[in-house]
Amino acid sequence: VTSPLFPKYKWLVEQSSGANQSAESRRYDQSNFTQRVQSFCEYTKPETESLVNGNQHSHASSICEKYRIGKVIGDGNFAVVKDCVERSTGKEFALKIIDKTKCSGKEHLIENEVAVLRKVKHPNIIMLIEEVDTPSELYLVMELVKGGDLFDAITSSAKYTERDASIMVYNLAGALKYLHSLNIVHRDIKPENLLVFEYPDGTKSLKLGDFGLATVVEGPLYTVCGTPTYVAPEIIAESGYGLKVDIWAAGVITYILLCGFPPFRSENNQQEDLFDQILRGRLDFPSPYWDNITDSAKELIGKMLQVNAEARYTAQDVLSHPWVTDDAIMENNMKMEVTGKLKTHFNTAPKHSTTTAGVSVIMVNFRDRKTPFIPVVWAALHLVSFKPHLHHFLLYSLTSSPHQVTPPIS
Repeated sequence: VTSPLFPKYKWLVEQSSGANQSAESRRYDQSNFTQRVQSFCEYTKPETESLVNGNQHSHASSICEKYRIGKVIGDGNFAVVKDCVERSTGKEFALKIIDKTKCSGKEHLIENEVAVLRKVKHPNIIMLIEEVDTPSELYLVMELVKGGDLFDAITSSAKYTERDASIMVYNLAGALKYLHSLNIVHRDIKPENLLVFEYPDGTKSLKLGDFGLATVVEGPLYTVCGTPTYVAPEIIAESGYGLKVDIWAAGVITYILLCGFPPFRSENNQQEDLFDQILRGRLDFPSPYWDNITDSAKELIGKMLQVNAEARYTAQDVLSHPWVTDDAIMENNMKMEVTGKLKTHFNTAPKHSTTTAGVSVIMVNFRDRKTPFIPVVWAALHLVSFKPHLHHFLLYSLTSSPHQVTPPIS
């Protein structure tokens, strides 16, 4: 499968997240950082080396010997991300330094995320290369993704077709099939977490990142989390959920990829109205926006957005669907129509930098599943993205997303 937008399909992306913080606390003290890096380089972990995704779990001192540490490319509530270069090869990576003193009481969230990253190794998922655990900081060497996110790829392309959209969905489903085979649910599938990775030969792929909400499914989950536009009905209903919440989110993304606006939206941007629509799950493909989209695409979306999770497609079902596998999908250029709606409904303004790196560290307030559902509680759950340094910090509160602005269709 080839595409003018993505010559080779490898697809799936990455984004980094942190937790809510004040503007003052986000100002990272560079001299303090330098001192901490120096102490980190002097520290020698008295343990034997182990493997992370087939790579060494190194002693702290060896990281500074192996990598040349560069400038800050992102920071958040309890971490800073710097670029680094492997001295022997010149390859670029991201070094994420998590301040343990700022994570008091939330250590299990970091441990959970890193534990998931240790398990996954897939070309479409951001990889943890090395990790170093010291008494005061956790150091993570990650793949560095310099491309923009899914929406950036569309708005910056010369041409965007239904075929391009199907390739994106194919690769997203491929990554989800892999995760779900390990009983891992991501729980925050959205365009911001799908970033474009460009290989040295010029081919592009997507890498999935931000595993701050990912967890192993061992039974029904009840934690209310996610991003409103993409959240599955069973999460809102607090009826217990599993792997298929990721398929619902992928279905929402598929819908957006073909028209530029989400399938469920509030006329007055009211969260309660949005959740009511999601719970009902009534799909509409309004004219003229969907007039030129194939019936096969609409059928797939309908299968992915089944309110009944048991009836909802699996990742394998998506991969086997004709709209994803058929090379004869329409090649009509949809860029003007889709990008116009993306700009209306989402924040797709150019970033100061497109570099994104690392792995999320997210604070989530857990709720007793017996507590009655109150929509305002969502506003208390905050996800903050690691955005490029000097770029404004975007709060992923669960009443809004960095890309999410949902006025009526116009």
